[in-house]
Amino acid sequence: MRRLVGIFFTTVLMLSLFFVLPGLTQDIKEADGVYTIKKGDTLWDISSRFLKDPFLWPKLWQRNPYITNPHWIYPGNPVRLSTLEPIKKEEPKPEPKEIVEEKPKEVVKEPEIKKVEPPPVVEKKPEVIEEAKPVGFPDTRSAGFMSDINFKGIGIILESKEGKNLMSGDDIVYLAFKTSESVLIGNQYTVFRASEEIKHPITDKKIGRRYNIIGNVKVIDQHGNFFTAKVIESFDAFQKGDMIKPYSKEKMEGVIEK
Repeated sequence: MRRLVGIFFTTVLMLSLFFVLPGLTQDIKEADGVYTIKKGDTLWDISSRFLKDPFLWPKLWQRNPYITNPHWIYPGNPVRLSTLEPIKKEEPKPEPKEIVEEKPKEVVKEPEIKKVEPPPVVEKKPEVIEEAKPVGFPDTRSAGFMSDINFKGIGIILESKEGKNLMSGDDIVYLAFKTSESVLIGNQYTVFRASEEIKHPITDKKIGRRYNIIGNVKVIDQHGNFFTAKVIESFDAFQKGDMIKPYSKEKMEGVIEK
């Protein structure tokens, strides 16, 4: 009888540890800046929970380069929530040198003759005030914008040179423009994609749409009315049909154009 009671309590203890330890391990990982993906999770949800803004999910993608497609993440895989900081190496401190005291030599002092000299004239140089340069903020560059429901920009991405469905940094793409402005080789453009519609909180009438910034491209060649461009920066995977708008130095580089 005592043996059966001992086996019963041992089994209860093991089951308690089985259910408690995973929760403790999860809390430790999240405290270290690492979250383990659960079934049904998306980068959008994880960004909303830990970065307090679902539209910053491209930052999680950049911090976890093993994720090749941001739309496909798998339960059990880790997601780093913060950037890795380089470990600072402590430089060896120089060993203190022995200080050898020298006895002062006896010097026969001659009588000093003090000369009265006029105070030197110090020329005051005008202070040079450096102009403060505006600084761009990486997290705001990838934030979307609001516009009309049917905003189409000035062009679209037609195709990838290699026939890819999803494109990213350094890929070559083909563009088509519908603008009266000149499109020159070397020009940069911002790629965007339509998102959810915005409704008036009282009338429930559609008043606009949110658009997500996908990245930036640079024109490198022209063939008639079609242009070849290189993806120089991507916050999300490019797709055929993504739209193009003029590049803004103020938002992308923190430079205010005069």
